Amino acid sequence: MKPLQPVIKWSGSKRTVAEQLGEYFLPAKTYYEPFVGGGSMIPFAKSERGRASDIIPELIALWNEIKAHPGVVSEEYSKRWNRLQNEGFQVFYEVRDTFNRTKNPMDFLFLTRTCLNGMIRYNSAGEFNNSLHLTRPGIEPARLAVIINQWHRYIRKFEFYNVDYRECLSDVQTGDFVFLDPPYGGTKSRYTQAPFSLDELYDTLELLNSKGANWMLTFDGSSGERQYSYAPPKELYKTTFKVKTGKSAFRKVIDKVQEDILESVYLNYKGTLF
Repeated sequence: MKPLQPVIKWSGSKRTVAEQLGEYFLPAKTYYEPFVGGGSMIPFAKSERGRASDIIPELIALWNEIKAHPGVVSEEYSKRWNRLQNEGFQVFYEVRDTFNRTKNPMDFLFLTRTCLNGMIRYNSAGEFNNSLHLTRPGIEPARLAVIINQWHRYIRKFEFYNVDYRECLSDVQTGDFVFLDPPYGGTKSRYTQAPFSLDELYDTLELLNSKGANWMLTFDGSSGERQYSYAPPKELYKTTFKVKTGKSAFRKVIDKVQEDILESVYLNYKGTLF
């Protein structure tokens, strides 16, 4: 199958390589994705049910609204989008101010679809601080409604939780499948100010191995001349390969530089294509 059009734009999305990565997914009773973001890999899950999580409350709230009330999500986006077209740029900043007070998931969707280059960006106070993309109107409501309904059909068997990745994985059992797409090692997330612990991630991988779960990890890699070499200990995985995930959007916008992003993929099982 082909990847779905994104309903939630997310930096670091695996949409460009979702079909390629999905070929390595294993059948399982339960599929886990504890860093769900834009959820590009969800449609490729080969499972009866799924559990997904993220530590960003408004993101998980939006996923749950798409699951439960897709028509309402489409309608709420349409209201804000039409106001933006009819009343002008100040609507974006009004919605942004409201979102920063309330973390309303409907405001969140609107902001992600109309902000500059679709880049979700928070300041150190946890406030959404990207500006309006003046030269683009944002996706039209009728088109987004189709995408929302597509995702609604795929996520009906999923449960979404606003929890730390370790809590999401606490009930993993033998034979379950886990897809992990955490922040790069040694970095802080663009969406929160919390540092990401490599040791805690590696402990989690070891725990998953002890439980007999199968996992895929997309992690370190390179962007231009910058190297992110945070490979997990070799005893934790059995297969590794690299995928080209696209161009660095931030480098393109901020430094006007085109850089390929290569990410390493690690499997704790022998990939069927090797």
